[in-house]
Order: sequence, then structure tokens, then C-alpha cells
Amino acid sequence: MKKDAPFVWDKGCENAFQKKLIGALTAQENEERKERALYYLSRTLIENELKYSPVEKICLALFYAIKKLKHYFEAYHIQLISRADPVKFVMSKPVLSWRLAKWSIIFNQYEITYISQKVVKGQALANFLADHPIPAEWELSDEFSDEDALFIEILPVWIMLFD
Repeated sequence: MKKDAPFVWDKGCENAFQKKLIGALTAQENEERKERALYYLSRTLIENELKYSPVEKICLALFYAIKKLKHYFEAYHIQLISRADPVKFVMSKPVLSWRLAKWSIIFNQYEITYISQKVVKGQALANFLADHPIPAEWELSDEFSDEDALFIEILPVWIMLFD
């Protein structure tokens, strides 16, 4: 970018932007079997993470979601809706790098069931949030209320949607 040159947001800019971001949406079905968004997490990738394969980026998004929402992962069975199965990916590698080995150990601590993204019909909520990232001027917090973290109640299955 140059000082007085006009900037045009084109398809190339959009593609570059999409490759630098990971995100995860946590949703739950209510009594009417409609999805309700609970948390939307996203962050930009650091320089080394930009070199990850698409499946490794999905693994990273799942790892990030587990790190931020650990109390949900511990209390519920998670249905992971994604383009690829990150748990199967890390388990199928014959020689694991330190990163994949760490993810494998963490993923296997939780009840995560993979559901192919193509199987799910009602993805309007996930698609909307994936296409509309959180504006930069919004105040975000890494703090989550943990007052009910130790309270366990049998609730419907959680669904994790990744893009």
C-alpha cells in the first residue's frame, strides 16, 4: 500500500484474508430443534501457522476452541461439524510431529464425534458467522464466566461448527 494510492478490496485480498483466520462456532439445539449460537471464537494466524495445511488449520481451530471452552468439552459430548475430521487426521499420521502429537493427546481426552459438513442441512447460522467476522472495534474478552463450570446438568448434545 502506498500513501496516496487508492486501495481496492478484490478477490485476491479476500482469499488472502480467509487464509489468515481460523474460527469456531459453538451452538446448541433448543427444544424446537433449532440451532442457537453460544460462542463464536476466531483469531488470526501467526506467521508459522500460515504454512499449515488446511486440515492442520482445522485441527488448530479445534485446539483453540478446546483451550477457550474447556469446561464445555469436559461436560458434554461434542459433535464436530467440519470439512475434515481433525481427530482422525492426527491419529492417521504414522510419524507425528510434536504439534500433532500434542493435539492427538488433547483431542482424545474428550468425547468428540465428527459429522461431515456436507451431511448437515441447516448451516445458515454457521455460514453467516463465518462470512461476517467480528468487527475490530468490538471489545472482546478472553474471560468466560465459570460460575456454573462445576455444575453438571444433562442437556442436549452440543454441536461444534468449524470453518
